[in-house]
Amino acid sequence: MISRQVGLLAGGAFAALLALPAQAADPLAANEAAAWLQRISDAARRVTYEGVFVVQHGAAMQTLSVTNHPVGASKDSRLAAMDGIQREVRCTQSGSISRVTEGGQVRMEKRLNSRHFPDLLPPNAAALANWYGVKLGEWARVAGLECRQVEILPKDAYRWGYVLCADKDSGLPLKAVMVNEAGRPLMQYAFAEIRIGGAPKAESQSSLDAWRMPVLPASMRPIGIETVSVKVLPPGFSRITAVKRTLPNMSGEARKPGEVEHWVFSDGLTHISLFLEPATHPIASVRGQSKQGMINMVTRQVGTLQATILGDAPWAAIEAIAMGLEARTDAGEIRGEAR
Repeated sequence: MISRQVGLLAGGAFAALLALPAQAADPLAANEAAAWLQRISDAARRVTYEGVFVVQHGAAMQTLSVTNHPVGASKDSRLAAMDGIQREVRCTQSGSISRVTEGGQVRMEKRLNSRHFPDLLPPNAAALANWYGVKLGEWARVAGLECRQVEILPKDAYRWGYVLCADKDSGLPLKAVMVNEAGRPLMQYAFAEIRIGGAPKAESQSSLDAWRMPVLPASMRPIGIETVSVKVLPPGFSRITAVKRTLPNMSGEARKPGEVEHWVFSDGLTHISLFLEPATHPIASVRGQSKQGMINMVTRQVGTLQATILGDAPWAAIEAIAMGLEARTDAGEIRGEAR
């Protein structure tokens, strides 16, 4: 029998929201939209759950198991691939670590992103109501549980939307579909089985030892003097991360991997990456799109650097950041030769 933490999040205001009839044709008022977004975000971080979900983009599918056993206000979630390479991720308040086992070797790495399905919305999700509208849809069933369809609709051309199905009692997303500006599905997550609530399982010492952070090489560190500036960002976006890291050469040339700068911009739901590396020769601007249309990319030269901007975002957002880049001198002055 499935246990639940109904009282954790379903206060009087949220109970009133749940009692409303479906109004798929009309967006909610800003305060109601903010309340729904925050409720869904809180559920993904504060509710205890464990289950199995399937992620699909295009013809590619993968099955993963997930658990979330928060201790007080601190999150502690784990994600594990059930097919393909043996890969696990653990996310806590202090950061995120991935552990990959391949060929008998174990590799542990720090991750920039500490969220994964069903934890898709940021902790301050109510602020998303400035950039996204919310519509309530019909009731549905996912993994045997009743849930309410919630549409998260972008208010401009700089972001894509989601269609969620939030568990009736806890608000936990049981299904999420990323959709483009035409409403076409780009990526889908859906639980096949899930248990919500119950006491967290005690963690064995061997499990704790397996996740103890080893001494890692300096493969990710803060940047020093900034080599470029961004004149204007799309509304609602800000830079949330800027590090130097070692990645394979993104130009596809046959040379050794080198150190690149990796910046991440986000509005809390949509994320866009900027990679900066030395340009070995003058390059022309390139636009690209993944086969499924989910990832858009622009490569251009900025001063002596090759800039690659990509993300699960519309062209408008990718190009706005790409065209807003300007090179800096060592003194921090902006040069005008960026092209």
